[in-house]
Amino acid sequence: MSADKFIEEKYGLRDNPFLDQIAKEAWLTTWVNRQEQLAKWQNVISNLKKPRKNYIVLIIGDYGEGKTQSLFKVVSEAKQNLEIYPTFFTFKGEQKVKAPGLEFMFRIFKSIDFKKLAKDHGKELEAAIEAIPGDLDEVKTILRKCCFAEPDLQNKALYFLKGEINPNKTDLKQMGIIRKIDDIDIAKEYLAGILKVLKGLGFQTLLLAVDEVEYLFSLVPKPQQAIYVALLRGLYDFPVGMMKDTGEIARVAIFLAVSSDGYRGLTEMEKSEHAIGGPTRPLFDRIDVQTNLGVLTKEDAKELITKRLHYDRVAGRYTHQPLIPFDQTFIVFIWEITKGNPRDIIDKCSHVLDAGIEMGISQLNRSTAEKLLRDRREL
Repeated sequence: MSADKFIEEKYGLRDNPFLDQIAKEAWLTTWVNRQEQLAKWQNVISNLKKPRKNYIVLIIGDYGEGKTQSLFKVVSEAKQNLEIYPTFFTFKGEQKVKAPGLEFMFRIFKSIDFKKLAKDHGKELEAAIEAIPGDLDEVKTILRKCCFAEPDLQNKALYFLKGEINPNKTDLKQMGIIRKIDDIDIAKEYLAGILKVLKGLGFQTLLLAVDEVEYLFSLVPKPQQAIYVALLRGLYDFPVGMMKDTGEIARVAIFLAVSSDGYRGLTEMEKSEHAIGGPTRPLFDRIDVQTNLGVLTKEDAKELITKRLHYDRVAGRYTHQPLIPFDQTFIVFIWEITKGNPRDIIDKCSHVLDAGIEMGISQLNRSTAEKLLRDRREL
């Protein structure tokens, strides 16, 4: 019998609680002690309810230290505040781009659920769109269609706003506009219109939780990487630099998750700009909060393993007993061989749990775990 089948039949679980190595929102139930960092993020989120400015928050960590889960935690915390509209998006796996910077703006637009806004706010949303200033008429036209047009036209407008189609003249005429979104300045007009609408709906801040930031810089040749740095700086200053009237708009808070290597790359870029100038130093000056994740302590590792082994994913609740009982020597062993890296802890426990259940192990300890991992060539 396979381990997965055994788990399902014996414990009523459809999957191994350690199996998924990608951080998911559901795993917030297993959030472990990052109290120092969390307190800083919560302080920013509290300020976003009545913001006086835009924010940039940097979350730095090595592979497997919990950057993605940290962003999910930020979004979860923000959702508890009606004044904040939180979104999440990532850049990992993106293809090479023709217009550096534009895909960042398109990804912002993709992260906003316009159909849900229309469903939830109806007439209030219509009024908020109508309140967009005349300088942004094309934005008003597209947002109207994104939210309230008949399905075919609505979808076309949404695809256009998200950068998923390259409209021809007929498409533009059907949507009631003249210009494509083919440069940053036009994209910023659409951002201004969206922020105006969010403000009209009572949202004070659009929170952008952005994962895998270093992948942005892999999308373009090195000479063009400064474009993204300048864009982030420009979003922090937004709407300064806009040549059109935006009216009163919501603020923007950007939480950026970047690897330690990615952050070192940014610092190297900043050093290379010393002689000729550039956007990286001004961006660093605009970072409001910088948090480093680091590895877990022994006690944190114990909490992580304990929570995972007690969580019934079918029932969506914690159980009184773990899938396999374990002792302190098991905790110490896993912490030692993983050096406290959260993802490595999950990986090693996954192998131990799979093999242990299949072999009918009654308790996990150091010697049992070591043997199971050696048998699987994981040591």
